[in-house]
Amino acid sequence: MFNRILASFSLIAAMSVGVGSAAADWPEKPIKFVVPYSTGGGFDTYVRAIAPEMEKILGVQVVPENIPGAGGQKGSATVYRSKPDGYTIGIMNIPGLTVPPLLGKKVAYNLDDMTWIGNLAKSTYAIAVKADSPINSLEELCSLGRPAKFSDTGPTSTSSVTSQISMSLINCPITNVTGYKGSSGATVAVMRGEVDATLKPISSLRKYVKSGDMKFIVTFENKPSLKGVPSSRDLGHDEFEKLTLYRIVGAPPGLPSDITKKLSDALYQAATSATVQEWSKKSKKPLEPLDSAAATKVMAELSGFYTKYKSILAN
Repeated sequence: MFNRILASFSLIAAMSVGVGSAAADWPEKPIKFVVPYSTGGGFDTYVRAIAPEMEKILGVQVVPENIPGAGGQKGSATVYRSKPDGYTIGIMNIPGLTVPPLLGKKVAYNLDDMTWIGNLAKSTYAIAVKADSPINSLEELCSLGRPAKFSDTGPTSTSSVTSQISMSLINCPITNVTGYKGSSGATVAVMRGEVDATLKPISSLRKYVKSGDMKFIVTFENKPSLKGVPSSRDLGHDEFEKLTLYRIVGAPPGLPSDITKKLSDALYQAATSATVQEWSKKSKKPLEPLDSAAATKVMAELSGFYTKYKSILAN
């Protein structure tokens, strides 16, 4: 009897060691890093800058995979439905993904269940128009005698949500013209004269302004960072600065905590590495890395924040 009990304990111990060593051996194959948008956009650029550094840290390939569609929902749902083994992660557009379920729309993901790995960047928005546009200010944009046309990828994209909320708060009539492929497509639409303006992160618009194709008319900041361009606070719209874009990295629900930590550490170390910091400086794409715990807290806070604007977004 004693021998049988001893054998049972030995088996349990062996199984426990096996489980522990399996987790300790992770990762053993390439990791897929889903970008829920087309190549060339802001989310894609961040992932492709981070992936090589993560590879060095983790010792396996980190492969960006673009899965565009439904304003980022298709790629995000792919991550959500994947096996929680750490081999599929994805960059998420927040609050773009927050809004559809908030409005009762059926989606194939649940942000409350997602495992949050960390955050890469928090991007500040600006409104830009064509360089030779007669519109030179937010006031002029809102005084066209008709709704100003904004370009975007989809009605629930982060920039579209921000446009709806911010312009509603100042009673500025707009029409969101959606369906453009990626943020670059929406921006080119302004240069072609198809729309009056677009609202995008400063970092995404800067190169078009520098090339002379576009001009900024306002930034959503508490103090101006661009010479000659007023901030929203300068214009008395302090609430605009709260409307920001988070590039949060998530994984499927139920990801083991030890793998979550390894991914979180790798992401944070990659984002703070000298190579990526130099890329950020040269490309003028700001980084604001957060670990898993901080990103999880941010997501909880943002859920409550956007709930306040449910009635605006429902119109």
